[in-house]
Amino acid sequence: MLIRPYAPSDADAVLALNQAALDGVGPLNQERLSWLAGLTDPALVADDGVVAGFAFVLRPGTAYDSMNYRWFCARHDDFGYLDRIVVAPSRRRHGIATLLYDAAEDSGRQTGLMVCEVYVDPPNVGSLAFHRARGYKEVGRLLQANGKTCAMLAKDLT
Repeated sequence: MLIRPYAPSDADAVLALNQAALDGVGPLNQERLSWLAGLTDPALVADDGVVAGFAFVLRPGTAYDSMNYRWFCARHDDFGYLDRIVVAPSRRRHGIATLLYDAAEDSGRQTGLMVCEVYVDPPNVGSLAFHRARGYKEVGRLLQANGKTCAMLAKDLT
């Protein structure tokens, strides 16, 4: 499995994965994906001949309009914000998320902090356990516009 930078030629596969995971991520179209990919540092894909997963990392100071991202911006000067981590359903439990997180965290070492959020109401038990095992700690909670509540998570990378 190769973790590599996102390329515009990955757009169709990334959109398909994203739209199949709308219970955990917001919807995307071609225009928004192109815009969002332009804000990322880095945008990553897991590739073994096909795109099996992807993750976007954003730094503070972008125009990203996510309320979760803005929550972290209001509280931290420097961080990597993990956004839209998606693995193809048929490829889950094969270590792909671990590879994506390893690459994202490696890219964020200079910031010293990686942040993300996970639903706690209703609970995303698997994701919460995954993040806990990787050393992420809850630093707050945020009620979403969809009525769900997110745990705001952070991991010290120093």
